[in-house]
Amino acid sequence: MSKPDLILLHAPSVYDFRETSIMYGPVSDLVPSSPIFEMYPLGFTTIGEYLERHGLHVKVSNLALLMLTKPRFDVEKAIAGMDPAIFGIDLHWAPHAHGSIEIARICKKYHPDTPVVFGGLSASYFHEELMEYDCVDYVLRGDSTEDPFTQLVYAVKRKGSVADIPNLTYKDASGAVVVNPFSCVPPEFDHVKLDYSFSMRSVIRSADMSSSLPFKGWLSYPVSASLTCRGCTRNCATCGGSATAFREHFGRDRVAFRDPELLVRDIAHIAKHIPGPVFVLNDFRQAGDEYVKEFITGLKRIDFKNPIGFEFFTPPAEDFYALLDENLNDYSVEVSAESHDDAVRAAFGKPYTWEQLSESIEHAFKHNCQRFDLYFMTGIPTQTAESVLGTAPAVEELYARIGNNPKLLPFIGPMAPFLDPGSRVFENPEEFGYTLRARTLEEHRQLLLQPSWKHILNYIPDAMTLDELVDSTYEAAVGINRVKAKVGAIDQKTAMATERRILEAQIAMARIDDIMRHEEPERGQLLDAYREEIALLNESTVCEKSELNWPAKMNAGHIFNNAGLLFKVMAETLVPALRKRDTRYMKQV
Repeated sequence: MSKPDLILLHAPSVYDFRETSIMYGPVSDLVPSSPIFEMYPLGFTTIGEYLERHGLHVKVSNLALLMLTKPRFDVEKAIAGMDPAIFGIDLHWAPHAHGSIEIARICKKYHPDTPVVFGGLSASYFHEELMEYDCVDYVLRGDSTEDPFTQLVYAVKRKGSVADIPNLTYKDASGAVVVNPFSCVPPEFDHVKLDYSFSMRSVIRSADMSSSLPFKGWLSYPVSASLTCRGCTRNCATCGGSATAFREHFGRDRVAFRDPELLVRDIAHIAKHIPGPVFVLNDFRQAGDEYVKEFITGLKRIDFKNPIGFEFFTPPAEDFYALLDENLNDYSVEVSAESHDDAVRAAFGKPYTWEQLSESIEHAFKHNCQRFDLYFMTGIPTQTAESVLGTAPAVEELYARIGNNPKLLPFIGPMAPFLDPGSRVFENPEEFGYTLRARTLEEHRQLLLQPSWKHILNYIPDAMTLDELVDSTYEAAVGINRVKAKVGAIDQKTAMATERRILEAQIAMARIDDIMRHEEPERGQLLDAYREEIALLNESTVCEKSELNWPAKMNAGHIFNNAGLLFKVMAETLVPALRKRDTRYMKQV
């Protein structure tokens, strides 16, 4: 097998997390990955598939996962042994600000002549600052870089010019920063394939499963995602992927929706190879009623049997749930209400009422919704500690309204570690009642090295102190945990273990605050001595991680289809001409 043209590297949030004493707390409790955010972005899959379709060889290496699951994994040795034409590193969200740069530095240490390219929303936002780092050669801006990336890799391989590659920021021969026009913003989302067999091909070709897995525990919980669009119609105040953020920073003034037939095809392909649930990202109702009907009836046409979950930005009406019930075998719903308080939710950018949400949940269960995940967040605009503490009583009343249905699963967590760069609040913090503690990429990198999530936050809200934010988050989590145990949504053993962890986390946070009052080097010595205790509290704090999981079941069809893919990839590896490829770029000189 020829060497990879591109190796996509996913870094941990903090590069040397194995040697640091950081109390991440509940920052990742409500997502599948751990606090080092080892789950790489979906863009790795679309970029990899697109480049391979156009004649290039791409490999994914999830360094974060390898470091997390293999304590003795030698990152420098692994990177030193790589030999691609170009390295690609994601900086999609700001929590990877530290690890991504450190991985880039290691790439340059062992491969000084191999270009390093960054991509992702945060990389796009900080593209000119990234050029100040010697370890970064290129940044590809925007949400749709598959085509520019292909052009860049071919240009690097052929030692050609990059002057005409759209969306590219780079340094010319004199060292001056050049920002090419932001001209590649596809109005539709149909030019790529969300083809998970790309990752499976990579595993088969390299005989290395661990480096390509999306996150820790994926093999026991093989969840996958389907993406309905790029861009957003909503304008949530703290979101770096809002309509305003996309328009002002990522070149997109309207949403690019995926053709519903292609979306159905994506999901059918997932079901062919992966037994777990599929989560449909972004509220597909944004595309209109005709799109909704075509997509949902399409799922019935393919007789989709995996559990499927949908993210909705506003509470759906009853007729919509009736449509889901009529066409789907097993569906679930996720809504991030942010707060039970209507005024706080409106300030965030979601102006529906608690009553409308409660009615929607009733309708969901009336029409056979299998579970309804309801998320709350702390630290958002205008929110006080008193408002946060009102969450658990509101949840208890909601359970009573729906007959204590245990299929409702509420969760709460802090807006952490960062306000999103590019969000409305980040751009105008005073207007929304915030003080920012970091503006630049380097300032965010340094915050990530602080010893607890309270100290890592890049903001201070006016409506409550940081101590009140921490305390109210933990207290609200205790309250919700007790309510879920009371109604049978979780068992008593799980509830007791969760409450114990929350109490231990509160003690640890107070201990870290006390240590922070010491001067160096004593402060560092005390934190190092406390490292093991901190590590035990960095996951499943405000809820048991497994509460997020939906069921998965392997069947004979999955085994047969994956065996077929294995033999196909082996044949293509031995006889490359068997692979069908788009030769558009291959023919360019």
